[in-house]
Amino acid sequence: MADPRRPMIRPVGRLTAAVNGTVFVAALALVLVVWVAASRPFDPPQQAPVPVRLDAATARAAAGLPGYPGTVVVLTYHAVSDGDHAGSTLTRRLFGEHLAALAAAGYRTVRLGDVERLIAHQPVRLPPRALLLTFDDGTLTDWTTVDPMLQRYHFTAVAFLTTSKMVPAGTPSYYLSTRQLRALRATGRWEFGSHSHAMHEQVPVPGDLAPPLGNRILVRGRPESPAAWRSRVRGDLARSQAFFRHVFGRPASAFSYPFGDTGSTGDAPALAGELPGLLRAAGFGVAFVGENVPTEHVNAVGAQSPRWTLDRIGVRATTSVSDLLEMVRGAVPVAPPHDLAALRWMGDLATCAHRPGALAVRSDGYGTCALGDVNTSQWLDYALQARLTGVNRRSAAVIAVRDGAGAGHRGRVEVLIGESSMVVRQQIGDATRVVLAKAALPPGGTGRAVRIQVRHDTADVTVDGRHLRVTFDRRLHEGGIKFAIAAEGGHQTVVYDRPTLTPSTP
Repeated sequence: MADPRRPMIRPVGRLTAAVNGTVFVAALALVLVVWVAASRPFDPPQQAPVPVRLDAATARAAAGLPGYPGTVVVLTYHAVSDGDHAGSTLTRRLFGEHLAALAAAGYRTVRLGDVERLIAHQPVRLPPRALLLTFDDGTLTDWTTVDPMLQRYHFTAVAFLTTSKMVPAGTPSYYLSTRQLRALRATGRWEFGSHSHAMHEQVPVPGDLAPPLGNRILVRGRPESPAAWRSRVRGDLARSQAFFRHVFGRPASAFSYPFGDTGSTGDAPALAGELPGLLRAAGFGVAFVGENVPTEHVNAVGAQSPRWTLDRIGVRATTSVSDLLEMVRGAVPVAPPHDLAALRWMGDLATCAHRPGALAVRSDGYGTCALGDVNTSQWLDYALQARLTGVNRRSAAVIAVRDGAGAGHRGRVEVLIGESSMVVRQQIGDATRVVLAKAALPPGGTGRAVRIQVRHDTADVTVDGRHLRVTFDRRLHEGGIKFAIAAEGGHQTVVYDRPTLTPSTP
């Protein structure tokens, strides 16, 4: 018989105790999981490349991209992620399509050392279609996303690091850790340059916000002195190089300007002109501009490229594959053609009529025929020859040489050939044309023979045996051809018969 003094243990009580025990164990397990997750070093894995396939039209466009020996197309990206919607961040698929199109076009990546030797006029072997891929800032996706895609296409790249934002191994960050940097270097696919130490930001400057590298910042409401600017820039560059020595055992040789800004249009352009000297003193040998989508002409890097302002094509989230291919096409130089009449000329206030072996230019005022988006940056020294008809008292022929529309500068040397005289003039940017020389011409009869030789900063112009030699502005050191007419009264036509171009030998 049961002892009436002993409490009864009901089934419900046993169930409650069991539930409480289970909850305790689960809570303890959750705490352990959270503790392990919190204490585990941040080390995200690399992501497998997204498979991409180019459509037939894109593949054909890529295959048709030109190459030019001795030049390097330089592209710059930022982050690559499907979860970051910043304007500079590409999706993984779009980035994969970019690389697939560049590979289909026959582009092969080169190293920083190749570019440095090229602009130093040292021997260097480049592929016919040479490419330098660069990534600014040093974001985490260089490790998680970009590197596996580079491996798939056998490409290499340069990461320009904002060194103050790099973090110790295991630290959660939008940017790379020192462990990831060393792991990227170990792949053999990556090189590293500086994007400054801590100057990738917009700061107050007199009357505006601007990058602090090439501008005097406001200190207690007043612009810093030139001496303070120099000291600040030297200190930042030194700290950036100290980071490279610590992590990689050597300083960086290349620099990219934060925001692509050299300070040349800021409040102190004279000081900004000192940046090349400061960069050289800090141990850098080259510097790149171009961080955003280009709105003006961009050239592939060649032997004549300016060491401290090397061009890059900036790529953004909205840059489609077709956009990329067009920008690359526009950056690649076109070799000077011999038969100018065989080219596709486009009119501006003029009608450009192609005839067998001739180009007819018709207008009722000043009209031109130009080559559109042809990159003429390698049209350096050449001789142009043609025979003119249609010149009379109401119309003159105008031939522009060293025209910068396709070479990245605004200006030209113009030869105006009228009924009884010739004039050579130059124009720089939007400035007024300046007459360099003029001479009388004998009666022209049915036509005039013209030869224009440009070499360095001189032009030798010969029209029907009459000769002029002029020296023009050194900024007009490259550029192509335009044919034009200057007409008065009614539609007039000048015909350029058998126009040819012959590059000059050095």
